[in-house]
Amino acid sequence: MQSIADVLRRAQFRVQAAILILLFGGFLGGCQSAPMRAWQGAQHFSAGDAALEREDPQAAIRELTLAATLVPHASEIQNHLGLAYWKAGDELAAVRAFEAALEIDCDNQPARVNLDRLLEVSALVPPPRPEQVGDKIDGR
Repeated sequence: MQSIADVLRRAQFRVQAAILILLFGGFLGGCQSAPMRAWQGAQHFSAGDAALEREDPQAAIRELTLAATLVPHASEIQNHLGLAYWKAGDELAAVRAFEAALEIDCDNQPARVNLDRLLEVSALVPPPRPEQVGDKIDGR
């Protein structure tokens, strides 16, 4: 099994791509211009990622939460926020962040892997996935 640090190192190349996505992707509402919010979000994402690298999960949570507020459509931010919560020992918040990443982008493989690994090693019970529940509403 790989450590969280190994997962972070393997995802390093994706950080640059995520920053480009943050800078140039999507429509962002609000009073600030979309490019300004994306730029600020990218700065907070980068600072949060650096905090994860130096093993400071509380700083990472602060920075990544700001990034997620500025760029709510970026699943990569939610995935890294999940890693920060996991490192901080808040497994429930980590699960929520990984799930948020997958709601934004169901093809985010690192978020899927991180969620599955966290559920494997924790005492948390995973919620049923839609494909497991099917159309059965009454439990039969």
